Amino acid sequence: MLKTKVTEMLGIEHPILVGPMGGISYSDFTAAISNTGALGILVATTLPTIESLREEIKKTKALTDKPFAVNFTLLPRAVPMDYAAFMAAAIEEGVGIIETSGRSPEPYIEMLKDAGVTIMHRATRTRDMKKAETVGADIATILGT
Repeated sequence: MLKTKVTEMLGIEHPILVGPMGGISYSDFTAAISNTGALGILVATTLPTIESLREEIKKTKALTDKPFAVNFTLLPRAVPMDYAAFMAAAIEEGVGIIETSGRSPEPYIEMLKDAGVTIMHRATRTRDMKKAETVGADIATILGT
């Protein structure tokens, strides 16, 4: 087991974060990753309703007792999403790690911090990583090659 600041912050055994992948990052996939000691991440933005998010979180919790995160891709959508309401539902279901991507998590930082959530922000550009740090994200992860 490799201990790092990230493994300690997230409560995981291995410093491996398996990023969310639309179409497969549902409860079974996420739990399987978390059960290995890495961090599985559910995709919230592919779920049509708050209740469907709650159900995926409950299914994930039934399949693992290890930490997992929920990702919110903060981009314009054909069907608008109330990100704050979805995040609040994840918090109510006991999710302790929220990952954002796409746009700055700044509008949601206070709500997440008040709930004691660890905030990760995933980005591709250095300036976006610096912005995430400036607004209060706990961890910044890099997406890309």
